[in-house]
Amino acid sequence: MRSGYFWSFAAALSFAGYLVVGKMSENDLEPIVLVFYLSLLAFLMGLPLVWINKVTIHSRLFKREISNAGLWLHVICIFLAMWTLWQGVSFLNPATAVMIGRTETLWTVLLACLVYKEKFLPVYLLAFALTLLGLIVMNGNLGDLSAISTASGSGIAYILLSSLFFAVAEIFAKKVSNDIPPIRFTVYRNGIITIMAGVVSMLLGQIHWLETSQWLNVTLAALLGPCLARLFYLQALQRLELVKATLIGEFEPVLTAMVSFFVLREIPRFEEWTGGGLIIAACLLLILNVRLEEWLKLSRLKRIEVDKRIEVDKRFD
Repeated sequence: MRSGYFWSFAAALSFAGYLVVGKMSENDLEPIVLVFYLSLLAFLMGLPLVWINKVTIHSRLFKREISNAGLWLHVICIFLAMWTLWQGVSFLNPATAVMIGRTETLWTVLLACLVYKEKFLPVYLLAFALTLLGLIVMNGNLGDLSAISTASGSGIAYILLSSLFFAVAEIFAKKVSNDIPPIRFTVYRNGIITIMAGVVSMLLGQIHWLETSQWLNVTLAALLGPCLARLFYLQALQRLELVKATLIGEFEPVLTAMVSFFVLREIPRFEEWTGGGLIIAACLLLILNVRLEEWLKLSRLKRIEVDKRIEVDKRFD
């Protein structure tokens, strides 16, 4: 389990570096073009990992894994999540984007209620209220929701949409990670996204060759994000419950703010820290509520077991 926490923290740190370095590259690239090059480079970087781990992919195994419906649904969601993520980051500080992105936890809870018919608890309403308040505070205007039309508001809208796609993707990822090993899963994902992003870029007429000065930043971002961050997170999912892996992810905003400060010399505004804090508090409320429910359920089971033992002892007496 300790190795699971290590992989979760490593994934959070890698994702922080990915956003900051990607932000440096995005000033000269359209978001969809950035997604194409990030995925392409990550795919090429992942191929040696397959060879180093001496993974042999037979044609029958490849056909079975690549035809996995969960894999394709996951990849489509990740593609849309990455595209909207970089659209949002173009308007926002990377740390602010990560704070808003933590709404992925709330989307996951809502999807669980809608898809799996789980009970909607009162604590969920409090969490959603805190999130809404955090978004309003972060946008810098407590009294005017129409401010969503501003650049900051547009960035918030894109990141919210991105977090929704990421939440849907993780539902499929947990299932697929049990069927396909993390390294091959990562290579498949990056390869398919490369094709998708390349086709969309060509259709939009935005595809072009990178300049020499852009290759270093894009390559480093590809290594940190689509390659290492996802690989680390999949390693964590194999060792931890989804709830515990998500809990470690709540440290991402702090890590991103630190990296952003040292690299870009940018720090979030007071309103962004305050709003982001409310969003993170809402996510922690949901996560801790899940842990509390598990603890209460375990306590009830232990009580029932003790009562049965007492009843059996009385019969023998």
